[in-house]
Amino acid sequence: MITNRDNPIRVAVIGAGVRGTSLARKLTSSSLSAVIKAVAEPDEEKRNSFVQEFGLPADAAFSDWAHLTEKFDQCDAAIIATLDNQHAGPAVACLNRGWHILLEKPLADKFSDCKLIVKTHEERKKVVAVCHTLRFMEGFRKVKQTLELGTIGKLIHVEHMEAIGNLRFAHNYVRGRWSAEKENTFLLLHKCSHDIDYINWLFSEPCLRVSSFGSLKYFTSANAPYESTSRCTDGCPLNDTCHYSAYKLYVDTNLEEWPARDICRIHTRDEHLNAVKNGPYGVCVWHAGNDVVDHQVVMMEFDGGATATCTLSGYSATNGRRIRLQGTQGELLFDEAAGTISTKKFTGNEEEIVRITAPLSYHPEDQEIVDEWLSSIIHSTSVTVDAGEALRTHAVVFAAEISRNEKRTVEMSELIG
Repeated sequence: MITNRDNPIRVAVIGAGVRGTSLARKLTSSSLSAVIKAVAEPDEEKRNSFVQEFGLPADAAFSDWAHLTEKFDQCDAAIIATLDNQHAGPAVACLNRGWHILLEKPLADKFSDCKLIVKTHEERKKVVAVCHTLRFMEGFRKVKQTLELGTIGKLIHVEHMEAIGNLRFAHNYVRGRWSAEKENTFLLLHKCSHDIDYINWLFSEPCLRVSSFGSLKYFTSANAPYESTSRCTDGCPLNDTCHYSAYKLYVDTNLEEWPARDICRIHTRDEHLNAVKNGPYGVCVWHAGNDVVDHQVVMMEFDGGATATCTLSGYSATNGRRIRLQGTQGELLFDEAAGTISTKKFTGNEEEIVRITAPLSYHPEDQEIVDEWLSSIIHSTSVTVDAGEALRTHAVVFAAEISRNEKRTVEMSELIG
C-alpha cells in the first residue's frame, strides 16, 4: 500500500483536454502523495503541451490510450477524461492492469458498457471514482444539508432546470464538438448526468419509473430564415441582424474571450476569419447538421410516491441551474446564476436567504474530488460516487432516453434489479 511521499501514487492521464489537464493540476497541488507519470492524447499539440507542463519524458507520451495501457508499467492509477464515447475501453483496460481510476462522467455512452465497467471494478477491487461535481459544489451541497436537517420536512417534489445559455448552446451543441450524437453521445447523458445524479442523491428512496419528452425543435434547416446562406461567410444578408452571426461571435469581438477563443489557437482577426470560413463555427446554425435535442424534460417517480422533473433547455437568457425543493413543511429554491438559496417554511412569514459566492477558478471542487480519490487509494476509504453508485443514477438517464425515443414510460426494473 502506498502511504508516503517517498512512494507516491503514479498516475497516467488519458485525455489531455481541458478536463484532463485541470484534474492533473489538482493532483499535483494535492497534499497527498501523487505524481503524473504518463499521458495519452491523440491531439499532438495538446499532448506536447501536457508533456511540457508536467515535465514528462518523451517515452511517457502516447497518442493512443491502448498503447499506454499495454506498454507503460510505471503506473498505479489513471485519470480518464476522454470524450464521453471513449470511456469504456480505457476504463476496463486500466482496471485490468490493476490501476485505480478517476473517471470523468459519464461512466460510458452505452449502458452495457457502464455495467461492464462496474463488473470489472468489482472483480479487480480497485478504486473507481466518478466526477459528479454537483455533489461537491458549495451551493448544491448546502441544499442537500438543508434538506437533511428537516428544514422543509419530507421531500415531496423536486423541480430542476439545467438552463443552458442560448449562445452557449449554439456554440457547443449546434456548431460545436458535441452537436452530433455519433461523435460523442446523446445530450441528456453528456449534459445532465450530473443533474439526474444529483436529483437521485436528494431522495432516500429509489427511482421506480421514468418518462421523457424532447426533440431538436428550432435549430434545423426547416426554420432557417429566408435568404440565409449555408455559411455566414457566404454573403449572408442577415449577418448584421442575426443573433448567431459568426462574425459577431467569433471575429468582430474580443478574440481572447469566450466563445471566440474556442475556435482557434492563434487569436488574430485573420486566423479567426479563416476558422470561420473553413471550420464548423462559420456554419449557419440552421444548416449545421446537428442532431442532439435542444430541449428535453425528464419525469421521475420514486418509491413512496415522491416525484421530480429535470428540464434541459438551450433557450435560457442566462447560464446556470435552478432547483426547487418542495417538502411537507416548506419550500427551497436555489438559483445558481443568482447565487442564492431561499428557504421559506409554511409557518411564519420569514424567508431565509443564503448567498453562495461564485467560484473564482475553474471547477474548484475538483480538488476535493481528486483528494478524496487519492485518500481512498492510500487509506482504503470510500469515495462519494463509485462505479456502482454512478451506474444507479446513470440508469435513470438511459431510461429517460429510451422513454423519449420509444414514447413510453420505462420501469427502472427493466434496466436494473
